[in-house]
Amino acid sequence: MSQAFRQLIMTGTKAEELVSRLARRYGLTHASLNALAAIAAAGGPLPAGEISTRMHYTTGTMTGILDTLERKGYVRRIADPSDRRRVLVDITPQAQHLLDDILPTVLQAGVHALTAFDDTALRALLETLDAISKGIDAVPDNLPRRHRAGHRRSSGATADRDRPRHPHRTPATSRTVASARP
Repeated sequence: MSQAFRQLIMTGTKAEELVSRLARRYGLTHASLNALAAIAAAGGPLPAGEISTRMHYTTGTMTGILDTLERKGYVRRIADPSDRRRVLVDITPQAQHLLDDILPTVLQAGVHALTAFDDTALRALLETLDAISKGIDAVPDNLPRRHRAGHRRSSGATADRDRPRHPHRTPATSRTVASARP
């Protein structure tokens, strides 16, 4: 199972890197593209906090993304008429034109990546991804730390000192790196 989970992570990372490459062609980051797409999908202005929630970003991170998009002329912030404490964010016509260009390119890349799948395999993939997503959502925040057999740390100072800090370094290299630290 751990191999399957690692492969899932690696595949997700590759998919994100692909979208990031495409977004950079248009002068955007992956996060800024996602923010624009989230606002556009809502069909109208969204509270900044709602955009953060939809994208799973902190409000501080989202503020930086929205500041950059606003400087580029892709979003505008407006006061919420029903709650003066809240700010709504909407995309500009310039951003809509940008999305009209980039989203078909992203979709085309996704279609190209999945050409080996027929309709039945795609349905099975979607069901599998949905089940994985639900499984991830069900993982408790307070999982206990587990140590694999044979990898438990010793309480002896000598054993810890001689153990490599990194799996690809020898103990001597680890001590040299450790002693070089200020």
